[in-house]
Amino acid sequence: MKEITEQRYSEQKRYRHRKDLKRFDLILKEIFSKAVGIIFWLATGQKIYGKARVLPTEIRFVKSFYPDILLEIVGKIIHIEIQVQQDKTLPERMLDYFYAIRKKYGKTPTQIVLFVGKGNPPPSKFELQDEFKTQNLFFNFIVLDMKKIDPDVFISPLLKIWGNT
Repeated sequence: MKEITEQRYSEQKRYRHRKDLKRFDLILKEIFSKAVGIIFWLATGQKIYGKARVLPTEIRFVKSFYPDILLEIVGKIIHIEIQVQQDKTLPERMLDYFYAIRKKYGKTPTQIVLFVGKGNPPPSKFELQDEFKTQNLFFNFIVLDMKKIDPDVFISPLLKIWGNT
C-alpha cells in the first residue's frame, strides 16, 4: 500500500512539474517574442527594421518520399537517386530525403546521385560532391557523372557471374 501511495505521489509531482514547465514556456515565449530584434542582433550582428508579421507556430509536414534506391548493407543506409537532367531543386530534395531517411531509420544515409543525362552533372564544388548551403546549414552528397565511368566496371563482374570470361 505504501508503494502505491509513493508511486501516486511521484506521478502527481511529475504532472505538476510538467504543468509548471508549460506555464514557464508560455511566459518565456511572450517575453522573447517582444525582443526578437534584440535576439536577432545578438545572434547575427545584424539589425532588422520593420513590422513583424506573426506566423502560425504549428507547422504540419506530411509528405511521402520515394527514393529511387534505398538499401541497408552491413548497417549502412545507402540512398541512390538517378538524375536524368539538370534540376535546381535537387540539393533541397536530397536534403528532404536525408532528413526523412534519418528520422525513419535512425541512421545517417550515404547519398549518391547518378547523373545519366546529357550535359554537365549538377554543379559541384568538388568533382564528386554537390553542396547545398544556407546561412546556417552545410549539406553535401556524392554526384557521379555516369558518362565518365567506363561501362566495363559494371559489365566485367556480371560476365564473371555468368561464366562468360
